[in-house]
Amino acid sequence: MSKSTLESISLTTPEAISNYKHSISLIDNTNPYYSLELLNNHLDHQELNFFTYKINGALKAVMPFIQRQIIMHGKETGYFDVTSPWGYNGPLFDTVMSQELIEDFWKLVDNWYKENKVVSEFIRFNFKHNYEGYTGTKVHTLRNVRGNIADWDNFWSNLKSNTRNQFRKAKKEGLVFEIHYKDIALEKVKAFYDVYIGTMDRRDAIDSFYHPLEYFTNFAAQNPGKYAVGLVYEGDLPISCELFLISNDTMYSYLGGTSSDHFKLRPNEYLKINAIEWARGVGLEYYMIGGGLSNSETDNLYLYKKKYFPYDDDIHFYTGRKIIDHEAYLKLCELNRAESSKMDALNVAQGFFPKYREKMG
Repeated sequence: MSKSTLESISLTTPEAISNYKHSISLIDNTNPYYSLELLNNHLDHQELNFFTYKINGALKAVMPFIQRQIIMHGKETGYFDVTSPWGYNGPLFDTVMSQELIEDFWKLVDNWYKENKVVSEFIRFNFKHNYEGYTGTKVHTLRNVRGNIADWDNFWSNLKSNTRNQFRKAKKEGLVFEIHYKDIALEKVKAFYDVYIGTMDRRDAIDSFYHPLEYFTNFAAQNPGKYAVGLVYEGDLPISCELFLISNDTMYSYLGGTSSDHFKLRPNEYLKINAIEWARGVGLEYYMIGGGLSNSETDNLYLYKKKYFPYDDDIHFYTGRKIIDHEAYLKLCELNRAESSKMDALNVAQGFFPKYREKMG
């Protein structure tokens, strides 16, 4: 008879870190979004953990998660909630997981939440349909632009004419493209960082986008095959940058920026198109640029990204939302004056979730 077990492990010791990395390698060692150095960027009152799910001692699933204390008006409530780290993650299932085992996994997770005073859960799912069997509410959250880059001629001919012209303009202006992969020099990570932080300052970005330089250098050092830095120079000056995450078949846009003084030179288009040519040359099949600021098909950022792959099907990003303790959830909403209506508070599919955090800052 099969015996299933779920264990929660806090990523606070070298042994736990080694356990996590080994567990991920047993299931899928190619997905950059599960790299610990990418996940480990949490704030006060938060703890990065992971679940392991085993059948008769054999590992079948791993799920990183952040357990957050719920602080109201400066006081601990005694409750917690769970959220995914930034990116596309959620549970990483073994390829032969049956529906029965997936359902058992979520049952054990929900039981753990109840035993540990977890009020709600918010999950950013990956693109491997790991939302199937989820015991909460699945919400279609964002269209992500992904293009097939295996055929260069097809990609180039499908580009809108103005995008091709922008690339030609940048080339005519003498811009220089570089991409650095695997053994990346510190000075190139620093060049990326300077342009990136300048862009965040210009956009008045929220605190979670202000990663320290060590966040990037650590990731580069620990994940040499999952990371590439693209740079565009005008002379000796880096004016556009992008950090790409690399899987076995896909290049993902992760973070980037462009000097506002150089927009007219079209360095961003020059960077992306050159990066696509590089990715195709090293055997990658897809480029995932990401989505817009909203789920609307008229979102300006989405439309900007869509111009690179106007005829490719989008990939759909889902989030998961779940209330485990309804009584505590409503109590927290009332404490934070988050909702005037019980019905509105429990409508997890619409608006901010969890609602008691909406006005917490």
